[in-house]
Amino acid sequence: MSARRQVMLAGRAVVIGAGIAGLVAARVLAEHFESVVVVEAAPLPAAAVPRRGVAQAPHQHGLLVSAALELQRLFPGLREELSSDGAPLFDFGLRASMTVAGSRLPRAPMDVTVQAFSRDLLEWRLRQRVLSDTSVDVRDRCRVEELCWDRDASRVVGVRLGDGHTLEAALVVDASGRFSTLPDWLEHAGYSRPTQRVTNADLAYATMTVEAPSQTFDALFQPYDAPEQPRGGFAARLEHGNWLVTLFGAGGDHPPADSDGWRRFAASLKNPDLNRLLADATPVPGSKIHVYRRTENRLTQYAQVRRWPDGLVAVGDSVAAFNPAFGQGMATAVLEARVLAGHLARVRRRQPHTVDGLARSFQRHIARIARKQWLITASDDLVWQYDAQRRPLPLWLRPVSWYKKRLLRLMATDRALHRRFINVFHMLEPLTSLASPRIVAKVLLASGTGMADMSEAGCPTSRQMATKP
Repeated sequence: MSARRQVMLAGRAVVIGAGIAGLVAARVLAEHFESVVVVEAAPLPAAAVPRRGVAQAPHQHGLLVSAALELQRLFPGLREELSSDGAPLFDFGLRASMTVAGSRLPRAPMDVTVQAFSRDLLEWRLRQRVLSDTSVDVRDRCRVEELCWDRDASRVVGVRLGDGHTLEAALVVDASGRFSTLPDWLEHAGYSRPTQRVTNADLAYATMTVEAPSQTFDALFQPYDAPEQPRGGFAARLEHGNWLVTLFGAGGDHPPADSDGWRRFAASLKNPDLNRLLADATPVPGSKIHVYRRTENRLTQYAQVRRWPDGLVAVGDSVAAFNPAFGQGMATAVLEARVLAGHLARVRRRQPHTVDGLARSFQRHIARIARKQWLITASDDLVWQYDAQRRPLPLWLRPVSWYKKRLLRLMATDRALHRRFINVFHMLEPLTSLASPRIVAKVLLASGTGMADMSEAGCPTSRQMATKP
């Protein structure tokens, strides 16, 4: 037995779900456990094609730069493999056409390198790399029916499969996604059911894959502007040279699923780059317009459950499922895997034969990561939610919404702010860097804002702050 194996954690780790979160978790676990089993309910394809049960797969899946760098560390050579598959690499500042708050942002090099690819390709490449590790076993068509517990239900000791067999485990990782049944399993075992926070912008996607001539850009991004402009769109050149074009609408203003209606919706964005792209675009033979509506933000607060079992952690969309418009889902899952690696390394140094205490501390740690990303999406989506209900915004949200609008408008003429925003968007800098004293001063001065103007814009005065809206 090698020296590496002698210091491994004893027992097996089981991962529920073979999506992005599950595969990255398996890669990390394989560095620390003697064996890892990934169980997936759906059949796993042998090529980079859609996987059954992933309704959002045909739509845009942007990988933020911070997560791409971490994936490259976990899977050395991944970027080169994706490039060999035709996935384009480009400078986001130079080759991304961005229209924000009604203004087209100037394009200039920013040394922020992005790679565009389909989810199918990325997932397939990750799956091949995970399978190349002899200590990892990936089993598809294998459904987990329930968790297995020790005598007093204080520890998860494995999972029971649909065929009645059980898999013993020292650690079970739930990466089963947005519709995880983990809250039910916990409740049935006598634990408090975790609370969930949900915000819903009533957003829907409609995506078409098209063939189109080369453009002066490799990606296009036009977000909605709550609540005045509910429509937006993404486009990216993918690995086969085709373009994936996703239109979306919030507040119930959904893009149509028929070709003519879809194109009229696209034209309503009045985006010259998108219009040029679609002018000579034709649908890829055999493709259709895919629609996706389950876009609500859902934060499951496992860290707040008073009692938490050993031997169980949850990651990815099982913990926090985000509105896909912000591209945070894959990036958050990758960053959580990095946290898991750190916790496992500390456990091995302290007590190499057990993972006692890891689950609780890990769940609390990633709750902080999930909450930061939740605040980014929820602050926008709550605007739509309150607008649909014809209710005034909460007092805390009014200054946030006011500040964000003016900051985005200022980016069109302030290159340094534009660069800072791109770095924050790709999780290369913290969100708080957009609220530094210098930037706050810029926003206020550019707006010519006094207290009266702030009040008119929707920011509460001290008197309003003292009353409930």
